[in-house]
Amino acid sequence: MTIRKVTTEKIILALGAFAPLFLFLLYLNHKIFHCRFVLIGVVQEMLTIPCILGQPLLLFLAIRGLCLNKFQERIYAKIAIVILVVGIALTISSFIVSQ
Repeated sequence: MTIRKVTTEKIILALGAFAPLFLFLLYLNHKIFHCRFVLIGVVQEMLTIPCILGQPLLLFLAIRGLCLNKFQERIYAKIAIVILVVGIALTISSFIVSQ
């Protein structure tokens, strides 16, 4: 296992955990907190679409990294895949429910 592979997996894991967490906080702000500060609104607008579009891309990169290593023990990639699948499922279900 090289240092570069571990670093890439950790970055994918960190970004994969950030995207669902941000979208969950966005949901909480919309339903419960109702914060209307300008700076919070700017951050929400700047990060919502990249987080939604970035989840499938990160999932692809995590699966690709796992496949290139012939499914050897890559714990960070496996955790990232689980987090991203759950995040994507919750994101899509929130769009379906809100319609």
